[in-house]
Amino acid sequence: MRLIFLPIAAALFVTPATAQTTVPADSLATDTTGIGGKEYDLKDVEVVARRKYVKADIDKLTYDIAHDEDSKTKNVLEMLRKVPLVTVDGQDNIKVKGSSSFKIYKNGHPDPSFEGATVSQILKSIPANTIKKIEVITDPGAKYDAEGTTAILNIVMKDNAGLEGVAGTVNLGVNHLGSFQPAFDLTTQTGKLTVAVNYGCARVGKRQTKSESSGLTDYVKSGERDITQSSGHGPVDFHFGDISASYELDSLNLISLSAGGYYYKLHQNYNSSMRREDAAGQLIYGYSDHSTLPDYDYYSFNGRFDYQHKTHLDGEVLTLSYMGSTTRQNNDNDNDFSNFSGQVPFAYTGYVQRQNEKFFEHTAQADYVRPFGKVLKVETGAKYINRSNKSKTHVEYTDAESLNTGNDFNHTTQVAAAYVEGIAAMGKWSLRAGLRYEYSHMKATYPDGSQQGFSKSLSDWCPSASVQYKINDANSLRLNYATNINRPGISYLNPTRIETPTTVSYGNPALNSARNQSLEMTYMYIGKNITLNINPGYYFTNSQIASVMFVDNDKTVSTYGNINRQRDAYTNIYATVNAWKGGTLTFNGGTAYHSYRNPNADLALHGWNVYYWINYDQKLPWKLQLNAGFGGNAGHSPASVYSLNSNYWWHFFGIQRSFLKDDRLTVLIAADSPFERHSVYKSRTVRGDFLGWQRDIRNGQQLGIRISYRFGSLKATVKKVDTTIENNDMVGGIKK
Repeated sequence: MRLIFLPIAAALFVTPATAQTTVPADSLATDTTGIGGKEYDLKDVEVVARRKYVKADIDKLTYDIAHDEDSKTKNVLEMLRKVPLVTVDGQDNIKVKGSSSFKIYKNGHPDPSFEGATVSQILKSIPANTIKKIEVITDPGAKYDAEGTTAILNIVMKDNAGLEGVAGTVNLGVNHLGSFQPAFDLTTQTGKLTVAVNYGCARVGKRQTKSESSGLTDYVKSGERDITQSSGHGPVDFHFGDISASYELDSLNLISLSAGGYYYKLHQNYNSSMRREDAAGQLIYGYSDHSTLPDYDYYSFNGRFDYQHKTHLDGEVLTLSYMGSTTRQNNDNDNDFSNFSGQVPFAYTGYVQRQNEKFFEHTAQADYVRPFGKVLKVETGAKYINRSNKSKTHVEYTDAESLNTGNDFNHTTQVAAAYVEGIAAMGKWSLRAGLRYEYSHMKATYPDGSQQGFSKSLSDWCPSASVQYKINDANSLRLNYATNINRPGISYLNPTRIETPTTVSYGNPALNSARNQSLEMTYMYIGKNITLNINPGYYFTNSQIASVMFVDNDKTVSTYGNINRQRDAYTNIYATVNAWKGGTLTFNGGTAYHSYRNPNADLALHGWNVYYWINYDQKLPWKLQLNAGFGGNAGHSPASVYSLNSNYWWHFFGIQRSFLKDDRLTVLIAADSPFERHSVYKSRTVRGDFLGWQRDIRNGQQLGIRISYRFGSLKATVKKVDTTIENNDMVGGIKK
């Protein structure tokens, strides 16, 4: 769901992989003598210098945000559109290397605030002028959790500049659909103490969240079909904030603290109709459904402490870290049925689903880095995680109390991990090799006595290796192999049965962790006017945690299992071209072949897709900046063994201007999809016990304005330790 128009406007600021700075000619001598004694007037000459924004290392690509002029007026989500291998579409969906299987870190560790459906909203509330760089860790090594992701986005905050004072930014965005988003950040420093505060909120109104959908489900064996229609809206109120502080005890010791989180409340109101027909198209039964969320809210809060000690040996660092976090989801979903026709096969006239999930996590970690001469660096560390999930789910049926179901389900996980990794640099060659071991013990209990508890232990070894050859200053090649795992979260494990007139769903407490492997090659060229990254790769797994869907008693049933055999062959491409003054053309995209197979059900689906993001940015006179672009997805790409992904496209235009001294005030006017009134997304189910399609229509056109004002002159930001906690091993559950 798109929360506000700003990310559309955000796309308007993609700039080149090299910065262009023009030096006024009148700052030089006005006359000189050239070859042959001919005199030239240097007032007609411009001296242009270019800074390279992109850097390629053995394990990551780095985009230099701090030296990009656009960071003065943009937020982090907007700047992500400029980062290699990253795309942000018109619905705020972020992908890395064409995949949504990635994690977002801040200063080398995952911040629980950067998880879940609200991550785009949070990134919009963070001013880019507080960011030093964004790293795309394409090949997570042994020091990172074996968390089952193909990439990591690491947002690195600026280092302490050692200045006294106060500085900040105030932002306000509104659009013609009645949504608005204010945000601010404030940084202050006194002596060795630096404190930063960030807060943002948003109101996403009815008009922006209004949507319509229709669907068709064909039951293969019986020949019956369901025809559905729905429409409604789901306004959202959102709040996000954090506070962080650092204190330098001396030049070798640093303490940092941080706390933050987010909260949002959803107000959903939808009306729908369902019609069941037989194989001849005759009505069997039908009804209407009025669905509301009278009480749905979600919060996530976390706190972190890090102590970093450096020795007099350059590069030797010891880091001790602790992180505590908690999330809670409260969901009351009311459904009232009416307008019955035909022979309705159920006795109730509605139901209320009450669900409450709580998550608590404590993590302690130690990391040690030791260089050996100028050639070798060794990193090693250990971690302990204590994770607790508690879920209460109850379904109450109107006029049919005997059908009421529900249970209380508690799930705990303890993880002990250790790793060692070595990085060696020898002339044009760089080598990296690592090994990580993770032991996890999971235990499930049912406080209400509805079922018998269980426990299991898992043991996983995860090797990784990379080799890079630097051909010259502009060209490099890299080859990488990596393994990772996924552990099931509470929503995948919870066996509570949720039943509606046409569907049944429940979790699978017998799930095991899944193991994934990948092999990639990367070619990187960073030239004066062109930056190019080509990244072919192959990904495979034999025990992927995936949905299991079938038909039972003319109802669609969904649960989970370690059943998928997945194979992906892909090539990702990033390129920027600076072929003319003030203009930049950027391309982020690629192509992939996906293959999914469930041997247990003898189901398989495969196909190709192409994704693309093309952006043009042009600087104009009078401090104006024009931006236009389009992107989308095309092909025959499977989402699972059952269904195909939707093809779509989007486009945008925008113009901005800066005012006041040092461009402190910036005004942006942006149009999203001006030639497409509605955005249409259609998915198709083409394998299994039931077939069909789902079509969703949302608001496409948006016109908005954003105002940003920077105040103060402080350049310092909170210092962070070099290494700290990252927990990203779980799929399913509210922490995700």
